[in-house]
Order: sequence, then structure tokens, then C-alpha cells
Amino acid sequence: MKHLVAATLLALTSIASAEVSIMDNDQTIEVDCAKDKQVSVVGNNATITLTGTCAKVSISGNHATLIGAATTVWIAGNQNTATLSGVDSLMVAGNENTVAYKGPIAAKTVKIKNPGNKNTITKQK
Repeated sequence: MKHLVAATLLALTSIASAEVSIMDNDQTIEVDCAKDKQVSVVGNNATITLTGTCAKVSISGNHATLIGAATTVWIAGNQNTATLSGVDSLMVAGNENTVAYKGPIAAKTVKIKNPGNKNTITKQK
């Protein structure tokens, strides 16, 4: 009986942490982070607006625009723009990306890694 309860809880947890994947080019989407905790952007020229705070957003496409808050943001594509009202961990591995953030969500400070080239990362007031 204990195994059945544990399996049921695991299944419910998996459903609660759904993911949105944007594979096509030229997509505009609004994501409700209460329902979809993770967002993956592979397509180019995407516009993503987050409502609430997502757990993780990863962008490997190019020329995407991201607006909202996420605990972890990972940008590997090129020439993307992110305006973040909150972020705890930011990795910008791509090139010529522009990121503006206001501050951390739950962490004391925003952890930033910027191994890419010609990225602009600024803290807003």
C-alpha cells in the first residue's frame, strides 16, 4: 500500500511540473508558470511572456524575446533579449544576448555565469 501511495504522489508531481516546448519559428506564446513550470525554446524569433514565476527557462534558439520571471534562466542561443522581473540563476552561454534583470526571487543574490561573447547583462532598479 505504501508503494501505491508513493507512486501516485510521484505521478501527480510529474503532472504538476509540466513543460512547454517551442520548436517552431516565429511563435508568440504566454506561459502560465503555475501550470507549466519549465519552458524550452528551440525555435527562432519566438516571443515568450511568463505569468508568475517559472522554475526553468532555456533558450537555444536565436532572436527570442523573453519577459517575466524564472528561478533559472539558461540562454545558449544568439541575439536573444530577456527582461526578467526576477531570476536566481542566470547562464548566458550564447553570443550577443541582452539580459536585464531586477533581482533575485528567493536567493540572496543573482548567480550569473556569462561564458558567451558580446553579451550585455544589466541589473535594473
